[in-house]
Amino acid sequence: MIDPLEAVINLARQDADLNALVEQRIAARHKFGVKGATGWPVPSAALQLRYDGGGTPDTYTRRSRLRLEARCYGESQAAAFQVYARLIALTRRSTRVLAETGGVAALIDYLLPDSGPSFIQDPAAGVDAVLVFLKTAVAEQAAA
Repeated sequence: MIDPLEAVINLARQDADLNALVEQRIAARHKFGVKGATGWPVPSAALQLRYDGGGTPDTYTRRSRLRLEARCYGESQAAAFQVYARLIALTRRSTRVLAETGGVAALIDYLLPDSGPSFIQDPAAGVDAVLVFLKTAVAEQAAA
């Protein structure tokens, strides 16, 4: 079984422009305040993607339709909005995309915004962010 969240995170990691902007800081949990080499500088550009809850499994096609929460971090609101804009560019693909997850290919049918952007300051990290919700459909196996 695939992890749909991991598939979407890996899709984001495949985008060269997004990776250049966030310097490969894309994860399911932010790493602000973490000591050592794995920690993220405060403040810095980063992207956090996590499950928002809900979603409907499609038992006939082995596809999961999910809602995700994305937090686009930056050194300022303007920098956070740049990360958000690059994420939205990723959602404008018109074709399905394969992404690796645990050594298995997952087919991402779509990744679309499900809300408008909201400027926030992450209370745990103390970093400016843009909060947006996304909806996605990820198949367990590639369809022909």
